[in-house]
Amino acid sequence: MAKPQVLFIGDLDKSLPEYQSFTEKFECIEYTITTKEQVIEDFKTKFQNIVAIYGAWLGFMPTGGFRNEVLGAAPASLKVISICSVGYDGYDGVAMRAKDMILTHVPSDGAAGPVADLVLYNALTSFRNFKMFEKSFLATNHTVVARANLASSDFNTTTGQIEQTRTIPYAFGEYFANRKVLSPQGHDVVIVGFGNIGQTIGARLSNIGMNIHYVKRTKLTDAEEKKLGYPVTYHSSIEAEGALNCDLVVIACPATPETKHLINKKVIDSFAKPFRIINIGRGSVIDEQALVDGLKADKILFAGLDVYEEEPKCHEELLTRDDVMLTPHIGASTADNFNYTTIVALKNIENVILEGGKGLDTVN
Repeated sequence: MAKPQVLFIGDLDKSLPEYQSFTEKFECIEYTITTKEQVIEDFKTKFQNIVAIYGAWLGFMPTGGFRNEVLGAAPASLKVISICSVGYDGYDGVAMRAKDMILTHVPSDGAAGPVADLVLYNALTSFRNFKMFEKSFLATNHTVVARANLASSDFNTTTGQIEQTRTIPYAFGEYFANRKVLSPQGHDVVIVGFGNIGQTIGARLSNIGMNIHYVKRTKLTDAEEKKLGYPVTYHSSIEAEGALNCDLVVIACPATPETKHLINKKVIDSFAKPFRIINIGRGSVIDEQALVDGLKADKILFAGLDVYEEEPKCHEELLTRDDVMLTPHIGASTADNFNYTTIVALKNIENVILEGGKGLDTVN
């Protein structure tokens, strides 16, 4: 009897025991997407009998997503698409359900730790200004001169660059460009989006002494808040009075019509004092032009971004600023998490095809 056919889009670690076991039950067909037209043609000819698609991180992005013509050309035999990512923006889950196709993803369990690590890194940098100290040290190769140069400089908020305007012989490093170097301990952070990832971020930042506030559509129950293991304060929105008094904002929410440009000029201007911001959620949550304007106006002291409004590109004016830390969407990118997502995606396919289930992590 022929094995059920599964189309594999993207790479994975084939040495995993879970993959080896999977190949004993399924015919695994490797496929590289070139163009949308080619995918449509191959669906109609070569892949008429596939029952499942394994979608690695890039998935159907080269075709503009699994929707419209691509979805319409999918063979009737296709029962499930199992993707490795948490987000599923590129898949039309509603239209898939109408064709009796199940869409599964990988919950944030594996991603939460690595993403929280990146937030911790950015949070520490935002208060201690490590990026600027490193830049000064690399330029001088002298610890004392590096600190003194920063202390004798001004910060040009328009260009986002340090400009040395005077000379002093020695500096301890507690100031640079007339700004204080601070510990994050005792400062307030508001985390927008408080699911698994947001709660893990809260744990990391609580461990360095920060006061945790969170924004969520529905407040956690008292029991759920107690289970966190650290104290939290709830706000119904980022515009709530307490949230607007925080020193750091962390975006950890998904992209929805409601969250588009949640951080905009009005919100930025409403903060009680200059603040820092980190985004590991979705790029569309922040209006990047408003972010740039906020940095120039000294309303925002630091921005740490791993996702972007016009991804894969970032706003040009953010690229050269010393008060901005940019990473290329690698918050969850560890080998441990990569393999974890593979295993979960394979299990979702097995559940639907071999066990007659509806998927372990179904999103439609």
